[in-house]
Amino acid sequence: MCEDALVFGRLWGNQTRAPGQILFHAVAVDEPAGKPLCDCRMIEIRLTLRADADLELRRDQGLGALHRALVVRLCREAIEQGAVLTIEDIADLLRLSVATVKRYKQTLAAAGTPVKTRGDVADIGPALTHRQRIIKLFLQGYSETEVADRTQHTLGCVEDYIADFLRIGLLDQDGYSPGEIARLARLSKGKVQSHLQLLAELGQDSFYQGALQRVLEIYRLCRTVKKRGNRA
Repeated sequence: MCEDALVFGRLWGNQTRAPGQILFHAVAVDEPAGKPLCDCRMIEIRLTLRADADLELRRDQGLGALHRALVVRLCREAIEQGAVLTIEDIADLLRLSVATVKRYKQTLAAAGTPVKTRGDVADIGPALTHRQRIIKLFLQGYSETEVADRTQHTLGCVEDYIADFLRIGLLDQDGYSPGEIARLARLSKGKVQSHLQLLAELGQDSFYQGALQRVLEIYRLCRTVKKRGNRA
């Protein structure tokens, strides 16, 4: 099945959860500092992305206030369940840039509402991100299901990472600027920039060059076939 077959699943799982909640895999809070994320123990937690009070908060105080409240809630819920979110986790969940999440975090701390993320709890430095790990395994020929098993992510999450990566790759090949790609793909500029950086790194790595080009060619063909089918 060619119709974007590599891609679209969601973070939503099948276990019991309240309305507005998702299932998410996050790093266990007791994982030591300096340990790469790809080697950390991941646990499944429930996160509330939408609550009844959210619409009223957005109406009365604006979208920024809602985003800050979500950052607080997501971090608190994760820690209550024995896990901790990374800045990138929060950015991906809220469809924000990493820089925006960091700014919200600073604003909250200044207002007396500090939030704890993986960097605060473990005092870690840069490590291989979830996204890099997923994309590299995918380019090595592992199926989405196998990648999900190896990285301890949900299948939907893995499919989302791959979908975004491939869409951004094609738009970059077509000569669109980062800002245009963000608008066309409906993604944050920060996420687009991180994907473009990864594309550049993989494109210069002899181990991944061939696989990267083949995957992008197949994905372009799939999209072309899908568009022709829709016109038929």
